[in-house]
Amino acid sequence: MVSELDLTQADAKCSTDSASVRLMKKWLEIGEGDIKVVALKGIQTDVVEMWAQAMRDKGVKILGKQEQGDRVVYLVHLP
Repeated sequence: MVSELDLTQADAKCSTDSASVRLMKKWLEIGEGDIKVVALKGIQTDVVEMWAQAMRDKGVKILGKQEQGDRVVYLVHLP
């Protein structure tokens, strides 16, 4: 079963509830595996893609991306 992280309620500012911090917390929580990340189009999708790019050398990969209205659902591999 793939874990899910819904970022649509995340704080848009740089805080402990920001999308990037939620991504890191989820990675620490589940460890290695695939995760479904739901993000709003715009800033949140930019954050997901920039975070995955920044963590690429650690083995993080975006395996898939599907647009669903005002949201984008990513399948992300966490090493």
